[in-house]
Amino acid sequence: LLRAHVQLLNISVLFTEPGVLKMEWPALSPDLNPLEKLWDQLSRRVEARNSALQNLNDLRAAFQEEWYAMPQQTISRLVNSMRRHRRAVIDAQGHMTSY
Repeated sequence: LLRAHVQLLNISVLFTEPGVLKMEWPALSPDLNPLEKLWDQLSRRVEARNSALQNLNDLRAAFQEEWYAMPQQTISRLVNSMRRHRRAVIDAQGHMTSY
């Protein structure tokens, strides 16, 4: 249910904080995009709240609260896993991987 509403959010707003660097990634390469994994975790955290979100503003607020509560260790782990992900994509010659 929330996944459909996520598309309504302007993700660029969440990455306007000073010191947050935006990296360019191939558009159709989710295996090489740690943000795909982070969005999944973020969505799961919002869904786990079990709160009735009444409108888009409630949803936006929930995502922002969970974004700021996301442990830095989680983000670092995703970034640090990129070397393994890249190797898996190369080994699979661009085909699907287990990531």
